[in-house]
Amino acid sequence: MTAKINDRKSLEGITLEIGAGEQWALVGANGSGKSSLGRLLCNALPVISGNCRVPARSAFVAFEKVDEILEIERYNDDSDFLGYVTEGTPVTKFILSGTAADEAQLADLAQQLGFTAILERGLKFLSTGEMRKVLICKALLQEPELLVLDEPFDGLDQHSCAALRNLITRCIEHGIRVILLLNRFSEILPGTTHIAYVKDCGIFRSGSKDEMLNSEPLRRFHAFHYTLPDALPEIDSGHSAPRLPAEVPLIEMKDAVVTYGEKRVLNRVNWTVKSGEHWKISGPNGSGKSTLLSLVSGDNSQAYANDISLFGRKRGTGETVWDIKKRIGLVSTSLQQEYRVGATVKVVVISGFFDSIGMYAQYSPRQQEIAHEWLELLHMEKRSGDSFRDLSYGEQRLVLLARAMVKQPDLLILDEPCQGLDDVNREMVLKLVDHLGRTGNTQILYVTHHPEDSIPCITNSMELVPAEDGGYTASVRSPVWT
Repeated sequence: MTAKINDRKSLEGITLEIGAGEQWALVGANGSGKSSLGRLLCNALPVISGNCRVPARSAFVAFEKVDEILEIERYNDDSDFLGYVTEGTPVTKFILSGTAADEAQLADLAQQLGFTAILERGLKFLSTGEMRKVLICKALLQEPELLVLDEPFDGLDQHSCAALRNLITRCIEHGIRVILLLNRFSEILPGTTHIAYVKDCGIFRSGSKDEMLNSEPLRRFHAFHYTLPDALPEIDSGHSAPRLPAEVPLIEMKDAVVTYGEKRVLNRVNWTVKSGEHWKISGPNGSGKSTLLSLVSGDNSQAYANDISLFGRKRGTGETVWDIKKRIGLVSTSLQQEYRVGATVKVVVISGFFDSIGMYAQYSPRQQEIAHEWLELLHMEKRSGDSFRDLSYGEQRLVLLARAMVKQPDLLILDEPCQGLDDVNREMVLKLVDHLGRTGNTQILYVTHHPEDSIPCITNSMELVPAEDGGYTASVRSPVWT
């Protein structure tokens, strides 16, 4: 079978038969075409040739759907016009729209997935992990015969991952056929019976789970050991901020509080990041990790209402947001959602020098060379001239990593940087970030829900834990990697 992905790519030679009682996982590298194959199984791709028989009721849950939903929320947001922050579409209304389910069914599923507390919250205030739970819940309430989940565990804390695994098991027991699209072999569930490995928009190999996991040729093919560069690309000295004195802390927060309406998110957070320190930040979904980082990156206006100093200057003493951003490199899901302008991969990376989304200034030949060198380090140089929006989710993540590192900033903020990355690219990114932290002048703030995604140079750890009077507060914890 052949099916059209876009004007330049198609799924070719697809032969896949899923028998009664079989539960499949589709595994493959970033850009391999597994997400497109998942859409084909849900009858969401045009078939060019061959036959495709799929269940009448199917549901597909993927990262890209989150972007579409939040774009609609932005379009309908009247906050600027009204002069106050509106709630937007409540979770309950969003989930139940277009389904025959009632609030009792929703409440039962929400309890199983652990998000009862957010049912009346607006979609735009959800964390990445919370949004994924909402989408999975909405899909299940449509009572599908086939449920295709694209990277369902990415962005979820460990407790939520366990709850989702149990829920998937129950779905299978109730006769729903579940197909998982995965980057990590470690996330293949015990109930999975068959695996297909996707490569170059086709099925490279498929078979029973035991046969595939014990396949020496597949292990050799998928294995990759990243060789660290002899030296990192040079810094564009004409466009970099002067280095801070060693005695100046990068971050100082004293009793920082963030609230949205009546909801307190962060509550009396005290935190200092001294020169030379790298930090891991942890906490459950919805604990405010991304909110905390937005206070640092200059993207949260509530920083001005708090006692916060960045790079030796107290917020609100005359510094501009651009004074802050020129010292910071950032990778986050929200940035990836916001980077909607049409631009080539090369331009996206170069925009890191200017802290912009898109390019609105002339860049130098040297900046172009440095950007190309970072793309080479991440094995993305062949995609330099491609449209950023044509890349897979994981490939976009790699490009944003190059964008963040291109100026080797004082502070590199990595909010789940490995989200959407396959095993190979994840190993590469973790080694490269560790190398940057050990050999460069960059300090790292790192958020991850996966203890196995360790970065050895990080030796400081802060966890967001529930505060007695609401919200979350900071607790230094040890050891770092558990």
